[in-house]
Amino acid sequence: MPSELIHVRGHIIDSLILPKILDEIMDLGGSFDIEELAIGKRKTDPSTARLRVSAASRRDLDGIL
Repeated sequence: MPSELIHVRGHIIDSLILPKILDEIMDLGGSFDIEELAIGKRKTDPSTARLRVSAASRRDLDGIL
């Protein structure tokens, strides 16, 4: 199963960006593993996530990415 590691950084929790990313991956038939998640401690601190995104084929994975 093809996979790729992606990194997201910013206000991904309070702006609901991370849940939207995860929903989109699943809606497009992919799967994910959250390998690392660091949540900012203050409103001004960014959060970061490292995700392993997988799909049944390279073409499907390219469509997700």
